[in-house]
Amino acid sequence: MADKTIIINGVTFGRGTGVKIDENAEVNTEKTFDGPVNFGIAKTEYTVSVDKLIAPDVETYLAMRNVLKDMRANKGEVTIKEIVREKGGNSYTVKEIFLGCLVSSYSKEINVDSLTTESIEFTAEDLDEEVTRN
Repeated sequence: MADKTIIINGVTFGRGTGVKIDENAEVNTEKTFDGPVNFGIAKTEYTVSVDKLIAPDVETYLAMRNVLKDMRANKGEVTIKEIVREKGGNSYTVKEIFLGCLVSSYSKEINVDSLTTESIEFTAEDLDEEVTRN
């Protein structure tokens, strides 16, 4: 059932409940006598938000905590891997590798009625995408 995997600096962050990816493209408009001219930038910054249930055991919790602590100052990698199944039974894997990532936000929600959840946000400098047929 693990069709989606979250890997942060080599550590698999299991129990993920959601990932949101925002491409922060920048478009500028310059007004000219002939009308507006739009232009963008070649490189785009990305925001990767990960929501997950808290780690199931202390070893995993400590490994994830160390990765997140390190990535506050040292750039790392966030990989989102998804297996997509086609109608005919074939499948392919999409791997999005976000490079130059730093933790930009972290929050934890502790609630009496549900399991503890964490939300982690990364700012990435670049994206490398790999698509392979399985």
